Amino acid sequence: MIKPRKTIENITPYQTDKYYYDWRLKLDSNENIYGASPCVISAIKNFNEKEISLYPCYGKLLDKLAQKHFLEDENILLTNGCDEALNIIINTYMEPQDEFLSFNPSFSMPALYTKIMGGVVKHIDYDEKFVFNYEKVLNSKTDKTKIFYLATPNNPTGELTKASILEILLKQMKDVLFIVDCTYINFAQDVAFQDYLDLIKTYKNLVVVKSFSKDFALAGLRLGFIAADKEIISNLKKVSSPYNVNAIALHCALSVLNDDKFEQVKELNLKAKEALEEELKKAGYHPYPSQANFILCDFYNHTDFYYEKLKKNGVIVRNFPKNSPISTCLRITVPTMGGVKFIAELLKKKDVLIFDMDGVIFDVNNSYMEAIAQTYKHFSAKDISKEKILEVKNLGGMNCDWDATQKLLSNDGFNIEIEEVIKVFQDLFFNPQDKTKTHLIDKEELLISKETFEKLSKRYDMVIFSGRLKEEALYSLKKYDIDKYFYFYVTSDDLAKHQLKPHPLGVLNILKHCPNLSVKYIGDSVDDIIAGNSAEVTTIGVISPEADFNVMVNNFRHLRANYILDDIKKLEYFLEDIEKENAKNI
Repeated sequence: MIKPRKTIENITPYQTDKYYYDWRLKLDSNENIYGASPCVISAIKNFNEKEISLYPCYGKLLDKLAQKHFLEDENILLTNGCDEALNIIINTYMEPQDEFLSFNPSFSMPALYTKIMGGVVKHIDYDEKFVFNYEKVLNSKTDKTKIFYLATPNNPTGELTKASILEILLKQMKDVLFIVDCTYINFAQDVAFQDYLDLIKTYKNLVVVKSFSKDFALAGLRLGFIAADKEIISNLKKVSSPYNVNAIALHCALSVLNDDKFEQVKELNLKAKEALEEELKKAGYHPYPSQANFILCDFYNHTDFYYEKLKKNGVIVRNFPKNSPISTCLRITVPTMGGVKFIAELLKKKDVLIFDMDGVIFDVNNSYMEAIAQTYKHFSAKDISKEKILEVKNLGGMNCDWDATQKLLSNDGFNIEIEEVIKVFQDLFFNPQDKTKTHLIDKEELLISKETFEKLSKRYDMVIFSGRLKEEALYSLKKYDIDKYFYFYVTSDDLAKHQLKPHPLGVLNILKHCPNLSVKYIGDSVDDIIAGNSAEVTTIGVISPEADFNVMVNNFRHLRANYILDDIKKLEYFLEDIEKENAKNI
């Protein structure tokens, strides 16, 4: 196998969508939600089909851009989107061990291109979120600094750096190449793109890049351009592909340059942005000021919950890795006013229902219970009764079926290491690597209908707290198409062994990460009730199908469960009765 260059060994490729998905609101990529101008559609319809078989000629668009921005055509290079523009510049000027400087967070692709070239990425942290500080740039510069990248407005934070501030840096850092990314500049208030382009005539170390994707809604056509001193453009052409922009993109760009639709889009964006910012504040979160067509909002501990809730209600937004300085934030492309109202509804707090899975959502008689029995038989060569299994599980501290199986074996004189128990148990219950056989997990049946979950979702936010592994939990929920009703999961792989049920940490994590008006925990085991009571939430003990009714009623009463439900299929009406009872008490 031929190895690639060493500089890309530890680089993760940028992930793009494989297919179009019919989101109710697609708000993760900052596309222009109002769509392209009618003049673009007209341009495509009137495209000269003869040009398809010819290589494109760029003169008309270069002339138009030069005239519009008071430049010469030798100052402009067309590119396949702004991404390619950044790649060309960095490929042209970055040498191994040269430093690339930018604020953190910012658009990720320039740093990625730098690493590919063997350059060193050096981030500048904000003193104040998120306010550009030119003195920190000056203080961060070293003799090795080759490129400084600045997005204005910055993606994903939204702050604007005016041309007058940029000029201060250009004067004092003449040996550094400035890449100024103006992708979102036309959405900003009280500034003009031309303010940045005019600096090119004075400063030979400035490169300005601009995309047609956001403001002109041509993201699918992939078109951008670079503006710089003629000598820089000449060098960039040595690296750029000769025919990198297609003929249809050229034709459409010519049609939109003098189109006035964007001014309407800008006004609509501003009104909707102000409304969205207000709704985010009203919900108790922190939207940062933005001069772009998106808002970065800090959701604090509730970020994962709201990301899932929005997504499962058809709204996709941008989240960030846990090691990011904005890991608790979501970036939301500004929707229409109708979209703002829809998001505002999703932000409203509801009562939360915590569901255990085994014996509550799923009948596990033929899955977990059978896996315990067969694992026991594998090591003991004996059958074991369901009553004996339940007796051990009802002891408390046996919410993990691996432990329960090992305990059953130990009680009968078979001392088997837990790793051996797990291997046999999992091979029977769920082994996704083995596609040759049906596993016991596939024998489970729903105890609560999908229709009931649909009804409950109108009144409650629902989450999962299960002793299952997350992969197993999601497999079963997705199999029955009910995962869409749950916005947060705590499973056994989220907790250390000593933190599993009956320890309350799983419930406490839910309380921390899920906004709520009140919380009810629905479980079928003594461990569920102990965990819920310890976390001081309302507990509902459910008599599961395989359980001894009288034994479990006594157990739940002894543990002081707030409520006991004899049949999980009655849950919808049972919850209504609880609410009426609480209303009377109030």
